[in-house]
Amino acid sequence: MFRFVSKNRSAILAGTGATVMGGYLFLRPKQHPDRIVIVGGGTGGIGVAAMLRNEDMKNVTLIEPKDVHYYQPLWTLCGGGVKNVSESAKPMKDILPKGTNWVQNKVESFQPTENKITTADGKKIEYDYLVVAAGIETKFDQVPGLQEGLESKDSGVVSIYDYNWADKTFKTFQRVSGSGAFGDKQKANYLFTFSPTVLKCAGAPQKIMWLLEDTLRSQGKRDQANITYWTPGGTMFGVKYYSDKLNKIREDRGVEAKFKQQLVKIDPENKVATFENVDTKEKVEQPFDMLHVAPHMYAPAFLQGSPLSDAKGFVDVDKHTMQSTKFSNVFALGDCTNTPNSKTAAAITSQAPVLVHNLRREIEGKKLDGFYTGYASCPLIISRGHTMLAEFGYGGRLMETFSRETGKFPLKYVGTDGDLQMRFFWILKERLFPFVYWKLWTRGMWYGTNGPIKPAVIKKEEATTQPVLGASSTK
Repeated sequence: MFRFVSKNRSAILAGTGATVMGGYLFLRPKQHPDRIVIVGGGTGGIGVAAMLRNEDMKNVTLIEPKDVHYYQPLWTLCGGGVKNVSESAKPMKDILPKGTNWVQNKVESFQPTENKITTADGKKIEYDYLVVAAGIETKFDQVPGLQEGLESKDSGVVSIYDYNWADKTFKTFQRVSGSGAFGDKQKANYLFTFSPTVLKCAGAPQKIMWLLEDTLRSQGKRDQANITYWTPGGTMFGVKYYSDKLNKIREDRGVEAKFKQQLVKIDPENKVATFENVDTKEKVEQPFDMLHVAPHMYAPAFLQGSPLSDAKGFVDVDKHTMQSTKFSNVFALGDCTNTPNSKTAAAITSQAPVLVHNLRREIEGKKLDGFYTGYASCPLIISRGHTMLAEFGYGGRLMETFSRETGKFPLKYVGTDGDLQMRFFWILKERLFPFVYWKLWTRGMWYGTNGPIKPAVIKKEEATTQPVLGASSTK
């Protein structure tokens, strides 16, 4: 907003937030003195903090105990030998949005009726508005033998779901693929598992599988390896449209699938994994040379039993507005919420602008009209250099950015199927997304499928134009 001013071409109008430059009066949004506290300094917390600061929210506090910030989507590529794990981490102080107050502590409990948070050292932090972006806890100790196996160099047990273990995946793969398990003895057994609990980036167990399977092909060793995908679910993916495609790829490449099978125990010394049929409870032991595990995940301990949370410990929010169903001055986003969307970084990039919009509306006493559609994206790597870009919303509704049916002009003319498209999506996953995350997202200047352009998040009408091509549970 601006208007022409005839004099004083470079004056600052004290106390108004307005600047006169080049004869034009630029009016900045009104600064809000309200105390906004954000719990969690991961993707959601950093993104929202940056967007709020850009909205001239001047009193923003972020509570995060860790001094390192991770770009977790890169860990799959680290496990596949494409990226170095060090590329996924930066000091928190270097990416903290300018002007944000950082409390480097753990949250112990919430007192929402008093608008207070208690930290681990007993301090009380007061707020006017609260944003919870606490993520999800990865529990490697829930499967007997898993933690021990990860900590043992030669156990063959790996996981890309943690910074400390991501690079072990490719190192183990190199050792196994170059060992005596090939040739004279027998085929090497590679097992990839899916978790029985909620899982962030549910496509990751397959991404790493397809990356390493393709690497074996390039090495001329694919016929000397048994690759098996073990899942408690009955399908390859939670959205039928993509599950059918992945199942076709699986069959074409000779990858075996064991459905309705849950990993319940690992003997890392003897390299034996025990699985249990989720229906019959029958157990089976499977020897392995390399075992990739998708671990159990749960709501953070300090959220379980909290006044903010549901029975499972996830923050109870309206799935469209991201506002707490219990306290109007509390909002939440990301993996710590009970919204029924896939838990991905892409989902957070769609939730964040909705949350910021609605938080501002709440502060101004206006009706919340920002609307989150359940959008999530999973760049399903199917080989080195090729990615299937899965995009969907609530109920498995396809929301493909580059599709002629659901995309926006001009991106809709790129298309989604074909070798060129999959190579393009690989470039997005391997190069563009990490770049925009560090350079734009952490500065509040990236809005997912809208790129650097702030999206219109107000609900216009029910999304009935996007086809539902079927959804199925991964459990």
